[in-house]
Amino acid sequence: MSAKEHIEANRLYPDYLLEDSSRIANPAQSFQALTVGSIALNSYHAPPYSSIAQKDKPSAFSCSGFGIWNTIKPEVVEYGGDLVQDESTPPNIIIRNDVCPELVRSTLNGGSAVGTDKVGTSFAAPKVSHIAARLAAELPNESCLLFRALIVQSARWPEWTSADDVNKLHVIRQIGYGLPNVDRALGNAPNRITLMTTGERRIVAKQAHVYQVKLPEQLRSQGKSLEILLEVTLSYKAQPRRTRRNRRKYLSTWLDWECSKKGEDPERFLERILKEYDAPEDAEKGDKGFQWTLGKRSKNHGKIEGVSRSAGTLQKDWTVVNSFELTEAFSIAVVGHEGWNNDPEASIPYSLVVSFEAIQADIPIYTPFIEAQVETEIQPLIEIQSIVVS
Repeated sequence: MSAKEHIEANRLYPDYLLEDSSRIANPAQSFQALTVGSIALNSYHAPPYSSIAQKDKPSAFSCSGFGIWNTIKPEVVEYGGDLVQDESTPPNIIIRNDVCPELVRSTLNGGSAVGTDKVGTSFAAPKVSHIAARLAAELPNESCLLFRALIVQSARWPEWTSADDVNKLHVIRQIGYGLPNVDRALGNAPNRITLMTTGERRIVAKQAHVYQVKLPEQLRSQGKSLEILLEVTLSYKAQPRRTRRNRRKYLSTWLDWECSKKGEDPERFLERILKEYDAPEDAEKGDKGFQWTLGKRSKNHGKIEGVSRSAGTLQKDWTVVNSFELTEAFSIAVVGHEGWNNDPEASIPYSLVVSFEAIQADIPIYTPFIEAQVETEIQPLIEIQSIVVS
């Protein structure tokens, strides 16, 4: 159902974005696709006309999630513009240049090369494709899985989402992980470092790949309590099987990730991964972990209840931690689980990205991180062990 039809039926924005008639449809439901929604470029008010959405909020015509089996869809959003309405009953719906994104146009028949007279998610998606193209040019030997992970890793929620009265579950349904940023996707900053797996990494069911990031001592000093934004994104692909109605049997093999808890050393982390592999999905894991935004399971959720980061093939989560809560090494495991494919040798590819960012922008952490890895350039995560879970 279109935005115009919703409004003519006296449904209120943004409530109608959460109705089934506004859910994303195929092919955007695909587990393997990176789905893009739209947000408003500007706010507009010139009586009797006003934009339906305010700047950085979901466009009136954008579709919302969740996807199948409550996967997070759309994963990211970009500026696709918005619609304008007057004060009539029902209101007249029009388009104003002020709310339209700047678009390249055909010059056939003497037309302008640039125009601002159209809106739509069709104009948001190419902006994300541009980031993917930049990544492909910068990292020509890497896979699309890594590009997808870096795009989502770079995404942030707009400022309006931080208000106390904002329903964060609605936010994740409407704009996913937020607005990606080409600079964050492509590189680092003095107060931010992103580490990633490179080359083809493949994993089979009942196997865990464990990685370790060495943390600089000055970051962990009790005398220097810094707030660190920690972000993790896992991107993988697996063969679907349409005849399967269970989420865990839809894919040939499915993955999730787990990280070390506050003050947990690498050896203890390895023991826990082995122990918890076959634990029930809704098992409680204790309260010593970081307070993630989404959490690994809907019944053992993070700050937002009713959503799990592990539902799809693109799994991001983020949290803010105190620097003294970090140990000498931050460990993270990518764990393979059995889907419909019973072949023990069947492997699937994945990419993993981890970022650390000092909330105080004037606190440099990039150089200390590099020195801690004992390297002179950005390096992938350090794989310390692969373990087979029996």
